Amino acid sequence: MKKVSMKDIAKELNTSITTVSFVINGKSEAMGISPATEKKVRDLIKKREFNPNSAARMLRTGKSKTIGLIVEDIGNFFFGNIAKIIEIEANKNGYNVFFSSTENNDETAKKLINKMRNSSVDGYIITATQGLKEEVMKLGKENIPFVLIDRLIPDLETNYVILDNYQGSYNLTNHLIERGYSNIGFISIYSEMSMMSEREKGFLSAINDSGKELEDKNILKIEFGSNEEKTISLISEFLRKNQNLDALFFATNYLGVMGIEALQKCKIRIPQDMAIVSFDDNDLFRLLTPSITVASQPIKEMATKSIEMLLRIIKKEQRLNENKGQIIKPEIIVRDSTPPKIQ
Repeated sequence: MKKVSMKDIAKELNTSITTVSFVINGKSEAMGISPATEKKVRDLIKKREFNPNSAARMLRTGKSKTIGLIVEDIGNFFFGNIAKIIEIEANKNGYNVFFSSTENNDETAKKLINKMRNSSVDGYIITATQGLKEEVMKLGKENIPFVLIDRLIPDLETNYVILDNYQGSYNLTNHLIERGYSNIGFISIYSEMSMMSEREKGFLSAINDSGKELEDKNILKIEFGSNEEKTISLISEFLRKNQNLDALFFATNYLGVMGIEALQKCKIRIPQDMAIVSFDDNDLFRLLTPSITVASQPIKEMATKSIEMLLRIIKKEQRLNENKGQIIKPEIIVRDSTPPKIQ
């Protein structure tokens, strides 16, 4: 016997698939579907024993018990560990998690949100891309639970779990200054995303508060998505042009990893010739000789708080879109790459 689909139900009732989906998801009243139409849909679903994607449970509870997790790159150390912890905590509460990566592409992010919406997820945890504001606003208007993690969308009230990127960057820069480093380079990516702009602001504020001057040539920004070969080449060129630098601040861990390779290519020793710090930890930074000083994001705390917040919103224990969230402090982990500078 052919398996009955949502399309079959809609066709037999001469209605839209969207209407059937809203009924299955318990959104009839919110979407203006009449009680008579809702009854017809539910009656036919039962008659045809329609049961896709846990539809039977959804008919009883209005919940799919699934959560959509959309991050920048699931293969990244930070996001991969975030995903792992969210999955563990979600499973403890009876939820499954759909994972997807945007690669920081707006269109990919929009497609993923819509794809998961069609799969009837109960809520989202989203690392927003730069142009995702309208799509996120649409989720709020449709009362679909979501939490932003890692970065905010400017001028949009949402529920969120983010890091205090400004303070972490300020403290990491200040650590270098206190250890005697005076000519510090800053390597980041071109980005208007909140966490990257806050890291740059924290770095510049620490330099300014110390009374030191920073030349424009001390800052290198690389296009997001540049391949490894190009990134290493750009950092190597930056180092050759700025041989008077005594320290480097990498604004992300993947830049730090590629930056260390560039330093090796340029035969610059850590820390004898140059001190190194990175925002975001990485297993490599801990295992390298010398090990690398970092501003570490408390991954477990961020992941746990984000799933706890989303579940509260799903259960209506916390309001959606009330601009309520968590700002978590990073930890400065001092390692061998930043010894006191010998004057």
